[in-house]
Amino acid sequence: MKKILTVAMLLIMVTSVFAFTACNPDNNGGNGDDVNLTLAAPEGTPALAIAKLVTNNTVIANFNMTYNVVNASNIGTEMSGGETDIVIMPVNAGASLIKQGAKYKLVSIAVKGSLYLVGKSDTDKTLTIDDIKGKRIACIGQQGVPGLVFRYVVAQNGISIVNNVDNLTADNVYVTYAGDGTAAKQLVESGSADFAVVGEPAATAFKVNFGYKAQMDMQAEYAAVSGSVNNYPQAGIFVKSTLAENEEFMTAFFEALAESKTWVTSNPTEVGAYMKENVYESAAFPAPSIPRCNLDCTKLNDGSKAEVLAFLNAMVSGTDWTQVDLFA
Repeated sequence: MKKILTVAMLLIMVTSVFAFTACNPDNNGGNGDDVNLTLAAPEGTPALAIAKLVTNNTVIANFNMTYNVVNASNIGTEMSGGETDIVIMPVNAGASLIKQGAKYKLVSIAVKGSLYLVGKSDTDKTLTIDDIKGKRIACIGQQGVPGLVFRYVVAQNGISIVNNVDNLTADNVYVTYAGDGTAAKQLVESGSADFAVVGEPAATAFKVNFGYKAQMDMQAEYAAVSGSVNNYPQAGIFVKSTLAENEEFMTAFFEALAESKTWVTSNPTEVGAYMKENVYESAAFPAPSIPRCNLDCTKLNDGSKAEVLAFLNAMVSGTDWTQVDLFA
C-alpha cells in the first residue's frame, strides 16, 4: 500500500510540473496566456503591413491572434502598458521605451520612409529645398520619425526653424505640428500653412483628390544630406522579449508577413477596398500609393540593425544606441 501511495504521489507531482510548465508565461508571448496574442498597429501605412494577416492568419503557430488598428496618437500606450504582445510603431519611440525598460525587442522594420512634403499646384511639380525657404510648414509627428526627419533635413541644409511666425524670413521656415495628415491638410486649406509633411497613403490621396500636385520626396532629401544609399527605418515591429525567443512562432509570423506583403504589392488596385472592409473603416489606399508605402516586414539582419542604430544615433541625441539592448 505504501508503494502504491508513493507512486501515486510521484505521478501527481509530475503531472503538476507539466501543467505548470504549460501555463508558465515564459513559454509563450509573455502575457500569461498560452494561446492568445494581440498585435496593435496605427492607422495608415503601418496597418498595411498586416493587411492579409487580419483575415488569413487568425492563428499563427497555435496562437490565436487578435489584430487591433488604433489611432496613431494612441499607439505608444500599447507598448508602454505591456498589455500588447506585438506593436508596430515609430522606431524612435519604440526604441526609447525599450531604453526605459519595456520588455520588447525590435525584430523588423514594417515600413521604411514614406514621407512627402506636399502643396497645392495645378500641375505636377517637384519641390526643392529652396522652395520651402520662407514658408510655413505643417508637419505630422513632432516627436516621431516625420518630425525628426524633417528637422534633420532642414538643419543639414542650413535652414533654421523659427518659433514665431513673425520672425519668418526668406532664409528660414516656420513649423506647426499637426496630429495627423488630415489636420495638416486643414492647416494648408485654411491658409495657415503653405506646405504639409505627411506620410503615405495621405500624400497620394491628397494629390489625387485635392490637387496637392507639388511634392518633395523626403526620402531622397534624407539620403542627400545623410550620405545614406538606403532608406531610413520609419515604423518597427516590436515583439515581447519572451515571444521573440519562440522560434516556431517567429518563423511562422515572418512567413505570414511575407505572404501579406506579396499580395499587397501585387494587387494595388484591390488594396483600398480590402483594407476598408477588413482592417479599418477609414482606410484610404489609392493604387499609386502602394509602391510608395515602402513595406519591408523582413527579419532584421546585421546590416539592417546597423542602419537602425545609425538612424537613431543621428536622430536622437544623448544616447549611445549601441549600448541599448534593442534586438532579439
